[in-house]
Amino acid sequence: MRAEDWLAAVAVGFVISWIANGVTKSRYSFLINAFVGVFGSILVNMLIHTMSLYPDSVFLTIKLGLAGSIGLLLLFHISRRLERR
Repeated sequence: MRAEDWLAAVAVGFVISWIANGVTKSRYSFLINAFVGVFGSILVNMLIHTMSLYPDSVFLTIKLGLAGSIGLLLLFHISRRLERR
């Protein structure tokens, strides 16, 4: 991954986390949501770029970052809801 891919992945993960924090109105702090969102974004981008399935593109990084951060945040919030029951 290039430096601009890292920056795009972190920015997308941060923005999605910020939106998720406002939408879910969860009891978790913004820092936890931001960590989970950024981690999901970077994780998916690293996996796809490491396997060299697609050519390097900032737009692909943004799409993968959206999918990764939304997916991991969704799993995080679902697991926390199930844990409370």
